[in-house]
Formats: sequence, structure tokens, C-alpha cells
Amino acid sequence: MKGILSTVDTCESSFTPLVVIELAQDVKEETKEWLKSRIISPKKDGGAQLLFRPLLNKYEKETLENQNLYLVGASNIRLLLGAEAVGLVKECTDGAMRAFTYRTRHNFKGFHGNNDDFLTMAECQFIIKHELENLRARDEKMIPGYPQAKLYPGKSLSKSLSACVSEPTLNTPYCPGIWIAQQVHTPGVLCL
Repeated sequence: MKGILSTVDTCESSFTPLVVIELAQDVKEETKEWLKSRIISPKKDGGAQLLFRPLLNKYEKETLENQNLYLVGASNIRLLLGAEAVGLVKECTDGAMRAFTYRTRHNFKGFHGNNDDFLTMAECQFIIKHELENLRARDEKMIPGYPQAKLYPGKSLSKSLSACVSEPTLNTPYCPGIWIAQQVHTPGVLCL
């Protein structure tokens, strides 16, 4: 499983967004850049190796209304490796239900050459959500832009980020603060 992903898998300019992340309004620019780098960095460097871009309007520009909205997706191979990492169970060609592995992917019912429709939208979103929630601090001592937000190796970044905004969102049951749930009326897009 290691060494299969390349930089091409994190540099696709056009991808299907699966998750929306909205950052709190008062998040500092250096924090945004650091978070982006952690999301797109290779797994071997402690990143999630996902695809990431800001939400743009129809003129390909960021506006004040969407300057803190980001779209997250993943390459097909990244999703398959993520399916293995989360222990996703799928039906095999012999009818048995087994934990999916990338190495034995051709033994699973519905897996074909391009595998675009092998994983459901919900499975893809679950995989990305799992990867984002499992981003952990490595060498960092603090969150850039928030010196009071101390980090320790292995500490969850999403929980640390939530604690460092001045005005946490009260109406968000999932994760207040930087990770704000957003109602988006786009079918198939999970919002964090």
C-alpha cells in the first residue's frame, strides 16, 4: 500500500468535490495556508494527501461570501487506499462480504478498470471525513497564527483548531470553531 500514490494524485486541478470545509471568519491567513498544506501533503509527511481548492464563483474568483469555503476531494486511487485504511467491507465476486484491500481489488463485485463507480458517494465522503479527522500534529509546537494553541505529537488537528477561534459557532453540533458545518444544497457534498 505504501508508495502507490504520487504527486499527481494530489495535484488534479479539476476534481469532484466530496466535502466542504468552512473556516471561521476570524481564522488567520497563515493558519489557512498551514491547514491546506497539511491536507494536501503526502501521507508519508503526515498529511492527508487529499485534493483541496477554494470555492470559487462562476467567474473563478473568491468572493467575501465564500472566502473561507474550501472543497475537498480525492483521486480514485486515494479513495481506494482510504477504503482499505478504514476497513470498508464490500461484496466479493463469490458473494462473500470481506474487508476491501487495494491489492485484491479485482476480486470485488463491481470493480472494473476505471473504478469510478465502485465506491458510493457516502463511502467516499466517509473516507475523506475519516482522513481529515485523523490529521495529527507531528513536529509542530503550535498552530501557526495561534501561539496559545499548543500542539503535541499525535494531537488531533481538528480538535486543536476548534479551540483556537475567538467566536465558536453555537449552532454547529459537529465541531464548533474552525470546522463549521455549512448547509449546502449541492447533492452529494458532505459539509464539515
